[in-house]
Amino acid sequence: MSGFVAIVDPSKRLLAEASVARMLGALAARGDRSEVKRDGECVLAVTRFDWELAEGFSGPGLVVTDAPVSVVADATLYYRDDLLRALKSAGVRPSGPTAAHLIAAAYRAWGTDCTKYLEGDFAFVAYDHAHRGLFAARDFTGRRPLYYAEIDGALLVASSVRALVAHPSCPSDLDDVALAELASVSLAGHSRTPYSAVSAVPAASALFRDATGSVRTKPYWRLDLAESDDTESFDAASEHLGELLSAAIVERRALAGPTTIWLSGGYDSPAMYGIGNAALDRLGQARLVPVSFSYPVGDAGREDELITDIANFWATQPTWLSIDDVPLLANAAENAALADIPFQHAFENWLRALLGATARGGSRVALYGDGGDQLFAVSTVFLRDLFGTLRWRELRREWRAFGGSGARALWRSVVRPTLAARTRAARGKIGPQLPPPSWIRGDFVAKHELSRRQLEAEAALAAGGGGDAAAETRRSLENPVVPRVATGFSAFGLEHGIELRAPLLDRRIVEFAARRPRHERASAGAVKHLLRHSAREFLPSHVLAPRKAKTGVLTDYFARSFRADPNAQVSDVFSRSILAERGIVDGAAMQQAWHEYKTRGVGSGGHLFVAFQIELWLSARAPNAAVTPVNTDQWIRMPAAGFVQ
Repeated sequence: MSGFVAIVDPSKRLLAEASVARMLGALAARGDRSEVKRDGECVLAVTRFDWELAEGFSGPGLVVTDAPVSVVADATLYYRDDLLRALKSAGVRPSGPTAAHLIAAAYRAWGTDCTKYLEGDFAFVAYDHAHRGLFAARDFTGRRPLYYAEIDGALLVASSVRALVAHPSCPSDLDDVALAELASVSLAGHSRTPYSAVSAVPAASALFRDATGSVRTKPYWRLDLAESDDTESFDAASEHLGELLSAAIVERRALAGPTTIWLSGGYDSPAMYGIGNAALDRLGQARLVPVSFSYPVGDAGREDELITDIANFWATQPTWLSIDDVPLLANAAENAALADIPFQHAFENWLRALLGATARGGSRVALYGDGGDQLFAVSTVFLRDLFGTLRWRELRREWRAFGGSGARALWRSVVRPTLAARTRAARGKIGPQLPPPSWIRGDFVAKHELSRRQLEAEAALAAGGGGDAAAETRRSLENPVVPRVATGFSAFGLEHGIELRAPLLDRRIVEFAARRPRHERASAGAVKHLLRHSAREFLPSHVLAPRKAKTGVLTDYFARSFRADPNAQVSDVFSRSILAERGIVDGAAMQQAWHEYKTRGVGSGGHLFVAFQIELWLSARAPNAAVTPVNTDQWIRMPAAGFVQ
């Protein structure tokens, strides 16, 4: 999780040492060790913490030169043996062992096609000295950040928005459309950031600059949801998935010290825990160390009993944290001020508590179950696909299996929405399924065509076919919120000296899951059939059994904590809205929406929370705003008596 900067400027005006120093200063949160390399019209620089110099992380190479290319990278690569074999076949030998050395070698072997051979969490810049060209790329889920700015014929690239804006020549004007789309949690705006001059390289995309100064971005990977008639049988596929997940966990384990897993009582992290422990046992490696949250009896998030049974199955016990010790809004203003962009995860403090426990356990790596819902489940939206394709007998069976009853309810939740969508399409009256919140000003929405942009983004996600179920899967993996959340997670981890890794979002697993039929994700009143079957030998049977309702849900915790509005901090922020001052939102309408949600739970608390975070971020950047660094662990109280540390 290094910081890096690259500047290409034929005029050399933007290469001044003082300017580069300011950018590196803005990267202090991403490393206290740095290296700068200058070569004519190019400057490359890296910042990194000492612990990341170890094997298994970014490694000791900072700015790596392997003629004719130099590389700066924020990268952890997996399946290195496969990459080394491919490089050997291509006749290229890396000049060193680190991720940056391997990326440089891959570029020498395959040029800008090198991303096809790189598997891991990465963002990097490769500068080709011979051709005066720059190539940068970001991993397929966008787990590491990558931004750029074009200024007076020069190109600036960095792993932080803050670093780019720190350059004296980079304008710091805010982009109101980007702020509105952030507040709307829009599917549009993959490349926009809160600053007009700064763009994001989207996930699974590359950035190119040739010797003429021409700059462009291009996707290098796309999720292909293509069910095949000749796929493996269910049993064979579950064995295959188990092998893939075993390899993904082994590749992501810590090479020194314990590997933590954030263990819930659902299906995703338990499957990882069971399959991963079995794989590590076969290698004679230490098992995963679980950390778990406890919720009160009756809370929708409670899975304590299931977690205990999983731990007992593996003859261990987790380190417990209590949700009562994690206030949702603690240090909200300070945390938002430190953020690179104003999009914070709703459960940031929940994550920080897990990170704190991971650090106290001596681990530098935490595994978590992101990807399970997206890849191995789908909502009952698939019922609309069954109706639309006239598979009415199957629709009737699945409707009943998932608890549906009565023709009136079927009409309301399946038939009417499907017919209405088709009617609107036939009449040319199509609006987005997820329109901007009502408190975004109508004139602003119209002027900047926010609804059209959202509609086009929705259409792009549906363009690959597969109906509503496939569109839902694409939306969960390919919308711009995903890399924002992923990079936020990475930043939180870096504050604690921990690297977060998501084995289920291994590219091999994603591409495998995308080929499997929908009924393995949802059918017969249950979800995640394939994932559950793959873990059947490694977990108690009742843990993997279908459930009447989803467990481990944090909505109660969120709604209760957000609506409580301690010290009226949310109400106070909305009463002096900067978004309203900028003409983006209707301040009175937003306050009314907040009142309705706070007093009666009506409306979208998620949208309001994002708006709250944006307001805090903007306030911290207002003239004369002062931000005092905060110890992010200071509010985490020790768990209640009876919990194991």
